[in-house]
Amino acid sequence: MFRSTAIRRMRDVTRPWDEGRTHIQLRDLPRSALPTDLRRLCIREQLLGVTDVTIDYHRFRPTGRAYLTLAHTDQLYKNLQALEKSSVASLPIRAFSSPPPQSNPGRLHRTVPQGQVLTGNGPHGGIRSRMKHVVIWGFPGKMSERAVENYLQDFRLDNVKDQSEAVQVMLPTTTFSLYSRYLVRPVSTSEAHRLVRQLHMSYYEPEHWRKRYQLRARVVY
Repeated sequence: MFRSTAIRRMRDVTRPWDEGRTHIQLRDLPRSALPTDLRRLCIREQLLGVTDVTIDYHRFRPTGRAYLTLAHTDQLYKNLQALEKSSVASLPIRAFSSPPPQSNPGRLHRTVPQGQVLTGNGPHGGIRSRMKHVVIWGFPGKMSERAVENYLQDFRLDNVKDQSEAVQVMLPTTTFSLYSRYLVRPVSTSEAHRLVRQLHMSYYEPEHWRKRYQLRARVVY
């Protein structure tokens, strides 16, 4: 009892590094959590002044973290207190004040221009358009962008960052994989979900490779 009271008092004390912050980082989220789940959390806990919710990604896969953007720093502590015993999908979560989240490209090969690389790290995976990108992984490691585009010719795709219809998600220089990962941008949200429904857990060219390359696909929020 005394310990919990002391903890609450410590939380009420203004910490220097919290001053001026307008972001809350949520941790221990289920990997399946969507922005709609976070918005429901905000409504259920009656959070004040939340202007945006952001899923955090590593190589376009959820990290289990997310960010809430607040309209004003005065709303920070009341919201943190409201989130002390919160849960998402029946799983307890943790909430902390945070500086503005930033995309982290990681260590990339020096010969690759930073502006031409998609690493999928950070809020929204480092891309602007929401719910209209799909990440697909499980392709053969040396599969080219053109080969991926041909494989997806039954879907309506736009160019990604004015490049091509399928852009490879680059690995850090110290990492090796037998599989490749690509980002595509369907022309609409409904087309993005159609692509995921048809590709997720399917096999790439099973008549040739059998069950060697199983594909996964998910919408990037």
